[in-house]
Amino acid sequence: MAARARRDARRGKATTVSTKIDGIDVHAHGVPEQFLREVQRSRLGGVEVAAADGGYIVTFPGCKPLRPAAGIMLDFSKRLGWLDAQGMQQQLIGPWLDVHGQELPPADGQEWVRQLNDAMAESIAGSGRRLLAHATLHLADPQAAGRELERCVKKLGMTGCMIATDLPQGELCENRYDALWEAAQSLNVPVVLHPLMNGRAACMFEQLPRFKNLYGRTVDTTIVATQLILAGVFDRFPKLRLVLVHGGGFLPYQTGRLDREFGKDGKLPSDHVKRFYYDTVFMSTPALQLLFSLVGTGQVMIGSDYAAGPVERPGPKLTDALDATGVDAASRKTIVRTTAESLFRTTGGR
Repeated sequence: MAARARRDARRGKATTVSTKIDGIDVHAHGVPEQFLREVQRSRLGGVEVAAADGGYIVTFPGCKPLRPAAGIMLDFSKRLGWLDAQGMQQQLIGPWLDVHGQELPPADGQEWVRQLNDAMAESIAGSGRRLLAHATLHLADPQAAGRELERCVKKLGMTGCMIATDLPQGELCENRYDALWEAAQSLNVPVVLHPLMNGRAACMFEQLPRFKNLYGRTVDTTIVATQLILAGVFDRFPKLRLVLVHGGGFLPYQTGRLDREFGKDGKLPSDHVKRFYYDTVFMSTPALQLLFSLVGTGQVMIGSDYAAGPVERPGPKLTDALDATGVDAASRKTIVRTTAESLFRTTGGR
């Protein structure tokens, strides 16, 4: 089977392996409908929520209305059937980045994420731990974010957190965010870094708006990851685990230029590129092979980006690109389950 997969990979063909995977999808999104209904009633933080076409439109004070939250994004019940069809046992869900509420002032923002985290915990409670949740943190006050992360991990049983790569003010590489990295390291939970639709790179694509999602987000991931490396975050927090979505943007594929620009005194920034963990949400067998050769299969986890929009997009099976790489059975198990099981401490759902 592996030999055939390698031949098909050379020919550019995907090979589906029929063996049940029992894997963990580390990258999915969702918005608890009960949270939106409660905000619609309470107008928490001055946020307006309006029902529209079977979904909801959220408007933060002084901001334009967000894209509608609707369809599979709101539905937590259909996920288990989708996971079964994909051969996945568990899914890690982070709230849609649009509704993280970073636009709110600190006090309102902390209450916003507290209620959102509580609603996420409630939404997955009946899944028998097949659905697990990333905590959401409001980042205006890094120390308060660290306390909310601790609450989510210890009281709500969350597996880590998902945070935006871009903030309304400031940069994640600033020393004041050491309070957050310290909390994550102490709690032994990973931080998933996820770009926004309208992050810093979006300005390049005002005339080509569809490129914001296609390329703008990957540029933002690349910039933030590089900033964290150069700021010495891994040096100060040697046990910190950071996860980059969408295959790490352009970071793993431009390490030569990174070292030429910033390497000195025998120290290569690319050594820290191997410290990040990566998901497979870039849907390409050749790119996966390159990533494996750079960071090893132990740093890569399967991911779907499920419910990034209101409807499921047609496409190949979640593991088709991986199967076409021809990795051996042990490496394949590491990618689809073992690393995520260890990193996010997911046991209990099997």
